[in-house]
Amino acid sequence: MSELMKLPRQVRGVNLRAESFNPDANTIDVVFTTGAAVTRYSWDDGPYIETLDVTTKAVRLDRLNNGAPFLNTHSSYDLSDVIGCVVPGTARIDGSLGVATIKLSSAAADADTVGKIRDGVIRNVSVGYLVHAVVRTEATDKAIATCRVTDWEPYEISAVAIPADADAHIRTASKPDEAVLFPCTVSRSEPAPPATHPGAAALARMRMLSRSLLGR
Repeated sequence: MSELMKLPRQVRGVNLRAESFNPDANTIDVVFTTGAAVTRYSWDDGPYIETLDVTTKAVRLDRLNNGAPFLNTHSSYDLSDVIGCVVPGTARIDGSLGVATIKLSSAAADADTVGKIRDGVIRNVSVGYLVHAVVRTEATDKAIATCRVTDWEPYEISAVAIPADADAHIRTASKPDEAVLFPCTVSRSEPAPPATHPGAAALARMRMLSRSLLGR
């Protein structure tokens, strides 16, 4: 069973490879996803575990490869928030990782931030993405729900002081008090029933036979 829902934009922390800085090209490499499990929260369904499929089929790379922005802490209200961009064509899936090359700004106004990135002082980055389809396994008495994202679209990468809190994933839109939601197809699956011991049925029959004999 599947249904169409509205979800906000998402963010999650990833790694910046300071040692990859290329002084001639003024570029640096980033890992924008590992697909690792993170805990999130929905006001409708409560807590759940989100994982990202990291395959060429699951990740829509067009926005990144068209030169998506490299932002200062996910801020996108002013052109000065842009401190670089993804080098077109460099975003790709490398095994279980999503990687890209970032062209850093050479503007004087960005020199302090870019210098800290170059020196390895700013080491954290965070990716913003849209979720288009998930497979949700409902919660049980022993485990919270899980959502495996099977279709998603990164649209920006940001330098951040602290990677985005996995539970605080709602991004603001063009107006601070307005949240933008995007369509997402959610397929729901029931949790697998608990495994039954092979001898359980035989043991139950023996107990019934014993009660029957004792009652005679």
